[in-house]
Amino acid sequence: MFEQKARQQDVDSKQTRVQTLWRVGVTVLVFSTLFLILLRTYADPDLWGHLRFGLDTVAARKLAFIDPYSYLSAGQTWINHEWLAEVLMAIAWLGGQSAGLVALRMVVLALTLGLIYLHLTRLLHLSWMPSLAVLVLTVPGLVVSINVVRPQLFTFLLFAITLLVIYRADCGRYRWLWVMPVVVAAWVNLHGGFLAGGGLLGLWALLHLATHRAQWRAVLPPLLLSAAALLVNPYGFTLVAFLLETGTVARPGIADWQPVQMISWMGAVYLGLLGLSFVAIGNSRRPKRWVLLTLFLFTALLPLTAVRHLPLMAIAFAMFVGEHVTDLWDRQISQRQRSTSLRPWLAGLPLLVALIIPLAALSIDRGRILIGDAVPYPHAALALLKTSGFTGNLATFFDWGEYIIWHAGPQIRVSIDGRRETVYPPDIYQKHFNLWYGSNQWDALLTEYPTDAVLIVSRTATDNLLRLSPGWRLVYTDNISALFINEQSSAGQMIESAVVDFAPPPPQVYFP
Repeated sequence: MFEQKARQQDVDSKQTRVQTLWRVGVTVLVFSTLFLILLRTYADPDLWGHLRFGLDTVAARKLAFIDPYSYLSAGQTWINHEWLAEVLMAIAWLGGQSAGLVALRMVVLALTLGLIYLHLTRLLHLSWMPSLAVLVLTVPGLVVSINVVRPQLFTFLLFAITLLVIYRADCGRYRWLWVMPVVVAAWVNLHGGFLAGGGLLGLWALLHLATHRAQWRAVLPPLLLSAAALLVNPYGFTLVAFLLETGTVARPGIADWQPVQMISWMGAVYLGLLGLSFVAIGNSRRPKRWVLLTLFLFTALLPLTAVRHLPLMAIAFAMFVGEHVTDLWDRQISQRQRSTSLRPWLAGLPLLVALIIPLAALSIDRGRILIGDAVPYPHAALALLKTSGFTGNLATFFDWGEYIIWHAGPQIRVSIDGRRETVYPPDIYQKHFNLWYGSNQWDALLTEYPTDAVLIVSRTATDNLLRLSPGWRLVYTDNISALFINEQSSAGQMIESAVVDFAPPPPQVYFP
């Protein structure tokens, strides 16, 4: 009898180890598959600028408050609210070029997704498989902004940390709130998304204290210190006031600042997350923390103002609604599953595959950053400008500004770039868009400011208008761009002289 019991314990212990191996293997396999899906990295129009400005800061060991890259930014203080993110990008570039940037991006994403998974499994003690399902459901909501290297990635991580702190504090663990001053002090220097995180934290405090008035002593001190941490930046309160003022400005020419379109794949993701949330909350047996669910509904309104907020909603879905989705899983799926014994070789198979996937992905991708087709860049026209030795003022397309800054600045000074209001006065910004669309007084920027050349998208209204305008001469065009020179500019004449022997280079495929 004793021997039979010992054998049974040995069998149970072995099966427990096999089940653990299976759980670890499947978990690593899911993360490895997400790594494979997310590894492909594209160049955002602002990447060239972020990297250039970060390298400038690292080289000078101080911030530039006056912009050297544009001929239309005179008199405007450059408020670089993403300077710390740019420095981190510069350090990654110096350490590994494009592969370093991709590694930085993947580390931030891994920390974000890992934090969500640990919140569900370790802190909420939810089942591991439905927690992985929640994680997988969250990723499509992040895709709108995570396939590029941009400061917004840091907002995703810090937003997840903020929601974790809010969840723990709402459960009565108020000491977690003392994490927020450190988070805010870093966030205010990394990306303007701190406004969303701070706003959600303040809304939670109001709702929570409305029903827990006696807890104000535990809640207010760390929140007041967090508010003071907003001033820990090179610009002080000016930065906060500036972003509060410009954060609600309409940006009709920028796609990710437009409301989510319901008839699109992003609209499908939005409606899918929202619909699943309502179903899970309505059928969940877990306690419903209405303050947290109210915060989730608040984040669900944000994509209706700008699609760039969809990732914030997705993270809030995982952190606040994920527990209800796992309960729905346990009721609808887990109860139908039968407990079966696993063979050791089968249990170890997911882990083996999980280790092979990233190695195969890295051997194919090699840490390169693709220059996609969404925004064609004027590589040939820029090569002509550099070949000619042109140094002067170049009016150009919004999305090309930082591309030109990286390759030819400050010798070539641009009219506009993706920094928008952080460096350009509102009137300059408006005149640029008039030029871009060929509307209203479309040539005001060209007549009021010393412009030596214009590099614009070919076959557009502005291209046609310039062809008909006296004083401007077309010297080069292709299927991407059209380059015009000011006939009265000696700098412009240098370009025309170089066109005769110019041979366009092959298209660029990889950054930079």
